[in-house]
Amino acid sequence: MSKRDERRYRRISLDLPAQIVINTVDEYEGKLLNISPGNMALLVNTNAVPGDAVVVRIKGLDVIEGTVARTFPDGFAVSFLLSKKRRTILTEQLMLLSNPKFAEGLEDRRTTPRHPGPNTRAVCRLEDGTALYVKVLDVSVDGVAVDAPRRPAVGSVIHIGRQRGIIGRHTPRGFVVFYETMATQEQPILRAV
Repeated sequence: MSKRDERRYRRISLDLPAQIVINTVDEYEGKLLNISPGNMALLVNTNAVPGDAVVVRIKGLDVIEGTVARTFPDGFAVSFLLSKKRRTILTEQLMLLSNPKFAEGLEDRRTTPRHPGPNTRAVCRLEDGTALYVKVLDVSVDGVAVDAPRRPAVGSVIHIGRQRGIIGRHTPRGFVVFYETMATQEQPILRAV
């Protein structure tokens, strides 16, 4: 195999519609032929040339930016311009799409929308009374994700700010806390005046 034919990532074949914008001007409808975490091949009738800037929207995946790497008679290949984080997310999405049997039940089960954290630091108090300094990554009505230097056990009770919660899962950077429901606490009664 020549150096030119070697691929950094394994490609998977997917038959998905794609919306393609070339050089922020021309918009086309096309079809995804195959994709990897680093590049993709698209079937589309265009006059694209290598080096053109491309933005591709694929339903169920992401909006992907890149450049035309090479052309072929009925389309072209795109080399991605992705951050490490976005490439990791895309890799996870492709793994789930290529392994549907193993993906059952792994979809996003969030019940409330998450919002980017205020990029602040917070002090958590653990069950044993020790303090843990964390950085808030995102928040929602029912929980918070944090970047932390260590990860207490899943199921541990933790106080973060004024909220009491349970550590629900670990993440590569820290952990996720699910707030205890307010239903267990006595709610104040609002009286009309």
